Amino acid sequence: MSDGPRDALVDHGEECAECRAHMAAVAAVLERSAVPVDAAQLSALVVARVHPQLVAHARVTFWRRLVVVLVVALIPLPLIVAADLWALGWLYAVASAWLPALIATYLVVSYGSTVMVLLGSVYAAIPLLLARPLRVPEEATT
Repeated sequence: MSDGPRDALVDHGEECAECRAHMAAVAAVLERSAVPVDAAQLSALVVARVHPQLVAHARVTFWRRLVVVLVVALIPLPLIVAADLWALGWLYAVASAWLPALIATYLVVSYGSTVMVLLGSVYAAIPLLLARPLRVPEEATT
C-alpha cells in the first residue's frame, strides 16, 4: 500500500485553516469514544460462534480422509489375499508330504484363520488411527 492518499490528507490538514480548527475537536471525540478491547473475551466469543462450523468441518474432513485411506488400503487387498492363498496352498503341499492329511489341514486352517484375523485387525485399526488427534510440534506452540 502506498502512503499517497494519507500524505494528501495530511497536506490538506496542514494547509486548510478550517480543518486545522476542527482537528482538536475530532481528536477529542475519537479519544472519548475509544472502546477498550478485551482480547480474551473476544476470542471466547469467536470460538463459541464458530464452534459448530468447526465441528462440522472436522467431521467432513475425517470422513473424507477415511474414505481416501480405505480406498488406498483396499487397492492391494486382492493381491494380499491371492498371495496368502498361494502360501496356504504351498504350506498344505509341503505339510501333506510330511504329515497326515488331517494334521496338514489343521495346520493350514489354523494359519489361514490367524492371517485372516491379523488382516482384519489391520483394516479395523485404520479408522482408529485416523480418529486420534494429530500432535502439534512443540516448537510451533512456543
